[in-house]
Amino acid sequence: RVGYDGTKADVWSAGVILYAMLFRSLPFGEDLLRCPRYQAFQKWYNDARQLQPPPNGKRNRRAFPDVTLDPNYDEFDEEEMLGPHWFFPSEISAPGRDLIVAMLNPNPHDRLSIEMVLHHPWLMAMKGTNQQVPMPRMSGLCISGT
Repeated sequence: RVGYDGTKADVWSAGVILYAMLFRSLPFGEDLLRCPRYQAFQKWYNDARQLQPPPNGKRNRRAFPDVTLDPNYDEFDEEEMLGPHWFFPSEISAPGRDLIVAMLNPNPHDRLSIEMVLHHPWLMAMKGTNQQVPMPRMSGLCISGT
């Protein structure tokens, strides 16, 4: 088991911000341990991880984060994998729901990496392409103006 990973916390924070930008509200209250909405979401996520997809060769999007990069959504995904229906206050595409739910995975060890977020089908569509773009590797921070 690995310790704290700041980049996974950044993905969570970016998911909260993305939710807030799209829906003009926060997904959860301030104190997650006492927030009934977060507790219900966490229960849904844990239950969804245990579901078995139909025998068509696909894997569970909530149990395997890399499956989130698959741009194909079937009926099982639509009904079971893209968040509880009460979680999204207005209409959003399947890829948009998938990205937000994956970024808000309650288990930081299974949460998407920053690279996976940047290659998610919803963001790739925003870029106007479904082509995989090579990600630059950063070996350190460069602070401008110093």
